[in-house]
Amino acid sequence: MKPKLILMSHGNMAAETLHSAKMIVGELIDAEVVSMTEADGMYGTTKKLVQILDSLGNRQVLILADLKGGTPCNVGMMQMSEHPNLRVLSGLNLAMVIEAAVSQIEQIDELTDYLCGIGKNAIEKIELPELDDEDGYEE
Repeated sequence: MKPKLILMSHGNMAAETLHSAKMIVGELIDAEVVSMTEADGMYGTTKKLVQILDSLGNRQVLILADLKGGTPCNVGMMQMSEHPNLRVLSGLNLAMVIEAAVSQIEQIDELTDYLCGIGKNAIEKIELPELDDEDGYEE
């Protein structure tokens, strides 16, 4: 069984990223969302996550959090000691969510390593190609 995916972020980033991924790959994504509000803080965010984790039992879970060192990521990290099948990746982006949806990888550590690479490779400076004089625009 593939690991369960939980997207966590400040505000609605996680929910909107999931929505965007579903626009691209449809309902292939089996994911939960924890959106931290300004009022949640550490306590409220922990409560939201623990409720989801408790419903999953001993299932493998991968959290994709928006920002390393931010509350959503820290809350996920603090749950790792109580949930040995839990892994956390920071740097949530659309490419990672899409790949998690379509990947057939079932082993949690292998999937975590794979998605880490996908996330890093999704970041690239885009530049216009240089035109030679022969490729120039005709008037």
